[in-house]
Amino acid sequence: MVKLTAQYVRDLSLTDQGQRLVVDSAQPGFGVRVGKTSKAYIAESRVRGKTCRVTIGRTDKLTLPEARKLAVKALAEMADGRDRNAEKRQERAKLMTLGQAVEGWLNERDHRVGTANQYRDTMDREFSDWQNMQLRQITPKVFQTRFHEMMERTQTGAALAVRTFKSCWNWARAEVTDAEGRALLPECPAEIVRAKKLMPKAKRKQTYVSNWCAFFDALEVLETNSNRHQGADENFRLFIELLARTGLRRNEAANLRWSDVNMEARTLTITADRAKNGEALTLPMSNQTVELFERVRDRTEGQTYLWGADPYGDPRRTLMAFRELLGWNLNFHDLRRSFATIATELDIQQSKIMRLLNHATGASVTLGYQVSKNPETLRSSVQEISDFIDDCRRMKVVNNAA
Repeated sequence: MVKLTAQYVRDLSLTDQGQRLVVDSAQPGFGVRVGKTSKAYIAESRVRGKTCRVTIGRTDKLTLPEARKLAVKALAEMADGRDRNAEKRQERAKLMTLGQAVEGWLNERDHRVGTANQYRDTMDREFSDWQNMQLRQITPKVFQTRFHEMMERTQTGAALAVRTFKSCWNWARAEVTDAEGRALLPECPAEIVRAKKLMPKAKRKQTYVSNWCAFFDALEVLETNSNRHQGADENFRLFIELLARTGLRRNEAANLRWSDVNMEARTLTITADRAKNGEALTLPMSNQTVELFERVRDRTEGQTYLWGADPYGDPRRTLMAFRELLGWNLNFHDLRRSFATIATELDIQQSKIMRLLNHATGASVTLGYQVSKNPETLRSSVQEISDFIDDCRRMKVVNNAA
């Protein structure tokens, strides 16, 4: 400790790295912080049992007498329990923008890459002009106006945007608090949608394949004339039949690697990083699925994915051609829904259906006990479903898809 003088402060050398503190012996709590590029006067004391250091100002901007007077004021405030640093942090937090809230929420939450991209795309699409807006400027009235604009374009997109916005806002509200942890942001303005019951009720789709004869007939005659994507029709046949016989989600099947397939054990595995619920799933394969994999192996054995060097892409044109042959607008998820519907018709135990679909058991403790991770307990169920599809195909069911 030394008594600070104007000359002494001017002669202090900057540091090569880090910082050092020079405390004034004549005025307790007052000193100079020396860094690599500048020097600044500081005041330091304890506030509610914690050390608090406040920057008074740079030494080239303030005279020593001015700095001493300001330090006295700062130390008196700290003696009264006022923490300037905490106030500054709170003020900066109050100025948080929607864009900062989105990035903060996405960075802190453990989202899969695809999920995070979907959330970011939603916020960019629906709230791009709000990214630099402070959260406190977004009022319920402002949000309601934007909600009606989104509803005119797409109800499903509006519902997703509301849910994503609320998640970002609630993260920011938990992040932006005072010293006692009290929220500094108001309730999410999107709550006005719920309070006024403006959100459309989600209608669960009921479409599924009920005419398997037509389904396979269309697959057999499907042809594409693409010079760019050779074998697109055969890849499509294999892919869509795999969805039908396994109930996999499109993304799960599209990203299957040969390392996920055990032909000897007759199982396939959806790894945790690609499963929607984050839980790995090993499934037994029916005899028909094994034959399908053997056909795939003849085409892509030795490559990373079942479909070649890359995951299965977006077969939009092939799907459109297939729909024309079918006579109805089949979606990939309809096959998963069909799989579950068949399992129900066969009176397969609900806990087994949930395992086959890799659905979480939620709050049901009983269902949690009933779910076995041994793939062999599901083998007969998988075979029954696949046999049912073939039986329907032979019976030439003539009903159209629902």
